[in-house]
Amino acid sequence: MKKYYLLIFTVFLTLATFAQKQKSRATLEFEKKKNLQKIAQVKKILTETQKEKESTLGHIKAINQQIENQQNKIELAKEDIELIKVEMAEIQKAQVNLFKQLKSLQTEYSETIYRESKNSNKLTKMGFLFSSSSVTELFMRYKYLEQYTENRKNQLLQIKKIGEMLKQRQRSLLEKKISQQNLINIVKIETKSLEALKEKQNLIVKDLNNKESELKSELQKSNTALSSLNSVISKAIEKEQNARKSLRTKKVPESRKEKQAEIADREKKILSERENKRNTKTEPVAEIVESKPTRLRNRNFGANKSKLSWPVDGFISDKFGVKNHPVLKDLKIDNNGVDIQASPNAAVSAVFEGIVLDISQIPGLNNVVAIQHGDYYTVYANLQNVNVSINQRVTLRQQIGTVAYKDGSPEINFQIWHNFSKLNPEPWLGSK
Repeated sequence: MKKYYLLIFTVFLTLATFAQKQKSRATLEFEKKKNLQKIAQVKKILTETQKEKESTLGHIKAINQQIENQQNKIELAKEDIELIKVEMAEIQKAQVNLFKQLKSLQTEYSETIYRESKNSNKLTKMGFLFSSSSVTELFMRYKYLEQYTENRKNQLLQIKKIGEMLKQRQRSLLEKKISQQNLINIVKIETKSLEALKEKQNLIVKDLNNKESELKSELQKSNTALSSLNSVISKAIEKEQNARKSLRTKKVPESRKEKQAEIADREKKILSERENKRNTKTEPVAEIVESKPTRLRNRNFGANKSKLSWPVDGFISDKFGVKNHPVLKDLKIDNNGVDIQASPNAAVSAVFEGIVLDISQIPGLNNVVAIQHGDYYTVYANLQNVNVSINQRVTLRQQIGTVAYKDGSPEINFQIWHNFSKLNPEPWLGSK
């Protein structure tokens, strides 16, 4: 019996181990799926704007992103190969343990059958029962035989189950070997594609290096535009916050008077109702509790990190913060948000409900819309046209304009501010 329970424990332990590996497998498959979506997104936009993107900063940024996605694809495939190696080792280990347990159980079962056949020559089951010295002993012998028979059935059933598990593990091992070889072939193919992309990247960079003075001039204009954007948004936020402070200051005395009048009216009403109820001999009235008016001001933006909708359907072509220029390596560029490349004339939408704080036109960034969400602000720069107006309340995913061209590509600059602090928008955006 000890061997039987040990076998059951081994089976459950094996299943638990494979369940744990399955979680790792699910995570890897999810990452692979998301990366393939990114590759498809960049490829789609590159195809749609190929003519306009010849040797431009927008083109090189898209190629750089595609190279990064391709490298991720290869790394994920290599991770998959390593995971398959671990899974194969676990399968082989499980096979060895199951085989040992099966042999042990088969040996024990054979010994049981042998003992039974040997004893049956000496004494039949009926003889074993009726040779009892008392009714109690007869009953105990009957229960023993019943339990003995049931144990034999369970042993035989477990032998069959383990045999099926071993066959299943053998099939899984064969499938893993085939998958592993397929992935090795995929890595070889994808590595060649990556080399082709890098070669294309080198050609574009070489072409752009011949336009160094032009690129430096464009960079200067871009820095001026971003500085103007920073100034415009800062002033708009400062103006709005000062207006709120002024409004609160003016309303304090009025709100106190209103509160005192409200309390006086409530007391008069309660006294009047009590007097009426005394006259009509009814039960005392309960105190009236009035609810405060609900404010429509949105205060939930900060709780929606990693859940915001994307402002436009596209891919991030330039990340937040300071980095090397994609062509002029001796120069640095700073981004207060993220650049998102999209299809031509793509719709740009509000990532969260709020109120339009400011609309401006900035040379180099076309139209700019800033939307307030309590103490947070989202900024949508480089819009071809604008569909909203200042102080307008907008809803989630409401279209506010369309994407304009920048650096030879349809692209917007998207920023998130918390008061006057610029935040990295990428962690705030949710899955598409």
